[in-house]
Amino acid sequence: MSQKPLIVVSGATGAQAKALKAKGVEEVVKCDLSNKEDIKNALSGADIAWIVTNYWDPLIIGVNPGEEERQGKLIADAAKEVGLNWLIYSSLPDSTTESDGKYPAIIHLSGISAPFVDKGNEVEVCFPYLTENDSIPMIDVEGDTGPIVAKIIEEGPAKWNGRKVPVAAESVGLKHLADVLTEVTGKTHKIRTLNDDDIKEFSFIDTDELK
Repeated sequence: MSQKPLIVVSGATGAQAKALKAKGVEEVVKCDLSNKEDIKNALSGADIAWIVTNYWDPLIIGVNPGEEERQGKLIADAAKEVGLNWLIYSSLPDSTTESDGKYPAIIHLSGISAPFVDKGNEVEVCFPYLTENDSIPMIDVEGDTGPIVAKIIEEGPAKWNGRKVPVAAESVGLKHLADVLTEVTGKTHKIRTLNDDDIKEFSFIDTDELK
C-alpha cells in the first residue's frame, strides 16, 4: 500500500474522543453498534478497522447479553458490505474451545468482573468461584493494546488474516492482586469467593452464563 491506510478504531467516547482529535485523528464519528447503517457509515472508505463492543452498553448489561453477539455479527456483515480490507475484532477467548466444550453457551465472560465490597475496615474483591489460590491472565489494556495491534497491522494480513491472537502480559495470582491493592490503597483487601447464592447479590453478573 503506497499511502497510509485509513484505520477505524471503535470505542472512543467523551473526553477521550477530544484527546484523539487533538493528536491528529482525522475524524471522530458517532456510531451506534446496534445500528447497521451507522456501522457502515463509520467503516465507509476505510482499509482496516479495529473493533471492540461495549459490554457496559445499557442495551446489554443486565438486559440482554445476547445483544453484544448480535452487534458483533452486524459489524462483520457491514464490513463485508462496504468492502473493508481487514477487520480486527477484539474479543475474549473462545469459551467452548478453552473449556474443551464444557462451557459452550457463554456469550461474555462477565463472571470475571470483580465487584468491590467496602466493609469499612477492609474491602472484599469478589470473584465467582475463584479462590485466592487461583491465577488469571492480565494485560495493561491502555499500555499494551496499541503496540500489539500496530505490530499486527505492520506485519499485514498475509501473516495474520484469519488468525486468533491471544494476548496476556502475565498470569497474576488473586492473593497477589489483593496484596498489591492493600499496599497501594493502604486499606486491607481480601479475595472473596462467590458461590451460587452470593452471585445473586450482584445484578450485573449474568448467572445464566456461569452455569
